[in-house]
Amino acid sequence: MGDFSFDVVIVGGGPAGLASGISLAAKGVKVLLIERGRFCGGKNLFGGVIYSDSIKKLVPDFPKVEPFPAERPVTEEGYFLVAKEGVVKFLHTKKEAEESFTALRARFDNWLSEYALKRGVLIAPKTRVIDFIFKDSQIAGVVVDRPKSFQDKRPAEISAKIVILAEGVNRVLTERAGLTTPFKPEEVVLAVKEVLQLPKGAMETRLGLTENKGLAVEIIGEVTSGLPGTGFLYTNKNTLSFGIGVFLKTLVDLNLKPYEILERAKGHPFFRELFQGAETLEYGAHLIPEWGIKGLPKMYGKGILVTGDAAGLVNPLFREGTNLAIYSGLMAADTAYLALERGDFSEKTLREYEERFRQSYIYKDLRLLKDLKGFLLQNSHLFSLYPDMLYQVFNLYFSAQGRYKRDVLREILGIIRRKRGLFGILKDLFNMGRLFW
Repeated sequence: MGDFSFDVVIVGGGPAGLASGISLAAKGVKVLLIERGRFCGGKNLFGGVIYSDSIKKLVPDFPKVEPFPAERPVTEEGYFLVAKEGVVKFLHTKKEAEESFTALRARFDNWLSEYALKRGVLIAPKTRVIDFIFKDSQIAGVVVDRPKSFQDKRPAEISAKIVILAEGVNRVLTERAGLTTPFKPEEVVLAVKEVLQLPKGAMETRLGLTENKGLAVEIIGEVTSGLPGTGFLYTNKNTLSFGIGVFLKTLVDLNLKPYEILERAKGHPFFRELFQGAETLEYGAHLIPEWGIKGLPKMYGKGILVTGDAAGLVNPLFREGTNLAIYSGLMAADTAYLALERGDFSEKTLREYEERFRQSYIYKDLRLLKDLKGFLLQNSHLFSLYPDMLYQVFNLYFSAQGRYKRDVLREILGIIRRKRGLFGILKDLFNMGRLFW
């Protein structure tokens, strides 16, 4: 491989890294993106929602592009509250069908990397960064797991004025750079997912969709065995993405295996009927950062910037992650270009990145939700009690024909009193309100 020199080296070929690369290459910067997978997206198991607004920052013609890299426009989204006996659905029909799309990241990231290549980003796949090059206590490049040459088996070195880390949740290099410490089990969610193929036409029939419409729902309740966490169901072009995510600490404390929780969820009567005849095409697991603003790393150092999941830029309440990665990658690219113009790669200039970040809505949202993780872990009854209570209430309400309605209302109030009580519900609403005010 030899030793090389670039203006900027980006570590990680996900949306954050590709956003930085595309932006910098457009400004004429000599940039190398290093991806440890066989191709960008090759190690990504994400199957969820991408947002057009962020992608248009990179590809202005999106979604009018060929080949189209996403699956279906999200025309319906919302929540399924799963009780033992059934499901309560809260669904919203989208006004703008092209606002968001379901996607499989292996396909989407690969498409975006092809776009980046055409715009001058050099991409080195199947390459892992194993260390940094340090000069006078400043990061000045990376060391990779490729030999210098056939004759020289020492690891190749790639020098760079700035390194942008987009390495994902396993922030090994961010730690190596001294910008953070190892995350704790309560700071990540372990998600397990399957891609399921139903018999032809069954997905549309069972979910009430046509071929050009898509569904994206978050699932609360029995799908995670009532534990703090959520499930998810997304319609792809010809398959379904279905999975659950539970805090790693919960799994460790209770000695639970996530794939067993997933199998139990698939055995629920609603999902058993939905998935009848389905074939599992893929299965995988990955970590999702949930450390929030309290666990943010230092996002810049001498010659280095940190973006995307490595920085923990995820908003679980509003299902934002991929778009935040793109925005952070663009902010990092703008800062790197400023540093190149000044010829100054010290913290004095790179601090601009964190200042831009703190002025963004991303930072403001993370501050707003700073106590969300603790609230969810301390109020696990929200995931078990409320789906069951609401299902019983709605079941009574919608089967009240032929009965005196005052008796029905008394029964409904009786369910509420037994399950949580009016005071308990008011207490939960108050505590949830305190998250935002």
